[in-house]
Amino acid sequence: MRKRFRLAVGIAIVFGLVAIASWDRQMGGTLPLWQIYFLPIGLAGLVLDFWGGVGFGIAASLLLGLISPAGKQLSLEALLGWQLVLVFWGGLVGYLKGQVRSLREINERLQRQQELREAMTDFLVHDLRSPLTNVISGLETLLLTAEERLTMEDREILEMALIGAHRLLTMVNSILDLRKMEDGKFPLYLREFDPRDAVEEAVRQVQLWARQNGITLKTEVAKDTPLLSADRWVLIRILVNLLSNALRYTPSGKTVAMRVFPDDSWLHFSVTDEGPGIPKEYLDRLFDRFVQIKARKAGAAIGTGLGLTFCQLAIKAHGGRIWLESELGKGTTVHFLLPLVANPQSTARQSPALASL
Repeated sequence: MRKRFRLAVGIAIVFGLVAIASWDRQMGGTLPLWQIYFLPIGLAGLVLDFWGGVGFGIAASLLLGLISPAGKQLSLEALLGWQLVLVFWGGLVGYLKGQVRSLREINERLQRQQELREAMTDFLVHDLRSPLTNVISGLETLLLTAEERLTMEDREILEMALIGAHRLLTMVNSILDLRKMEDGKFPLYLREFDPRDAVEEAVRQVQLWARQNGITLKTEVAKDTPLLSADRWVLIRILVNLLSNALRYTPSGKTVAMRVFPDDSWLHFSVTDEGPGIPKEYLDRLFDRFVQIKARKAGAAIGTGLGLTFCQLAIKAHGGRIWLESELGKGTTVHFLLPLVANPQSTARQSPALASL
């Protein structure tokens, strides 16, 4: 089918060139009709690629020199110049068409590879979640039921294993949800609740890690904090991610502080650590996962990027915003605002398909 189409276009271009040459000859060179040759030559380049454009450029240049009255009136140098321009024009259009096609094919191949990679990642990561949940449940049950029989060393080993399993589960959940959020398909279940409940649950999930590392967790929730209309479990995951980042880079004996207070029509959250801080050149682009990876290689302690990217997308889905303040040697504060009245960018109202945290 494609060959027939190209053949038909080639025949049409031949007739077009002959028609232009005949018309030009009949007009006696009173008008620069030969310049219309650029149209069929360009069409040949678009449809028949480089060699088709060059071939019809040569044909048009011969017609210009042999038939066109205007061509016969040109000096030899001018005629050769215009003939070369016609050939060059056909080759240029054909070359550009070939480059566009090659880039399109490369892009399509990369998209197929990306889709395959994402599908494989989703498949593997999704299958990791269930056994991780079982591991966490088993470790928590063992800590509760065998608490009196465990030595201090055994308890510390179990607690460290539990901390690692929780961190891994958080990463797994973030990987699964990031693409949904980027596509605007992440479901939110909005309802009113006391933000203190979310703060307490988030602190409970990281308390063991903080105690193991000798870090003090402080929370301050303003007394006049009103009810918040948001997805409670998503908010807990946001806070757990931010607290985990703060704990990861806060030295033993230091403090991680969380504050929650109303700010006009917003509820203001902040998480402050006493870590090494983040270089200023990364602050503006910190939530881009690729910039974060680059920053890690440069020595900036800012994590893998999955947690912060999840937080940014989840907060934007609620209609809020997030930003950072940091100073090298003095720590980092992550701020984010959520509207007190629900105003999510994502209009989904489904029950969230979220894993246990």
